[in-house]
Amino acid sequence: MTSAFEPALPDPWLPPQPLPPVRTRTNLWHLFFAGVAGAALVGSLWVGLDLAHSGSPTAPTGGPGTAFDLRGTFTLYSSGYGYSACGGSGGYSDITTGTAVTVYNAAGTVLSQGALGTGRPEGTGTCIFSLAAPKVPAGEKFYLVEVSHRGRIMVQPEDARTGKVALSLGH
Repeated sequence: MTSAFEPALPDPWLPPQPLPPVRTRTNLWHLFFAGVAGAALVGSLWVGLDLAHSGSPTAPTGGPGTAFDLRGTFTLYSSGYGYSACGGSGGYSDITTGTAVTVYNAAGTVLSQGALGTGRPEGTGTCIFSLAAPKVPAGEKFYLVEVSHRGRIMVQPEDARTGKVALSLGH
């Protein structure tokens, strides 16, 4: 006899009763809308990536991924520099060995950053620096080159690739 407070224990000699089966039905409309949503997601990612790359430079004639080192000279016409090294003074004091050189494309995107090399005196008050910026992507219609904060100067691609960039400041 069992008490009202004691649960009835299952008979250990009887096999356990199976659970009733759970029926699930997949609505075909749910599958359809899930497929459409997945296709829309993949399509929007594809379009987004395509748009992200549409502003990148066109493939250069040398093949995709071709880059070159932009080289040239920067001439500073100034009234003073040290006895053993070239460098600007006064309003040109930012022009010295190691001054930043930045290369931009037509849209104003930075393509490369380099620096002025060691300057050499050339007559009274004139100093000529080497100018270099590595790994400039080929294929632009023109390049904009800026030394320090002195403004961007347009350079033709042929001059940029062949080391014929010649910029100056002063006079």
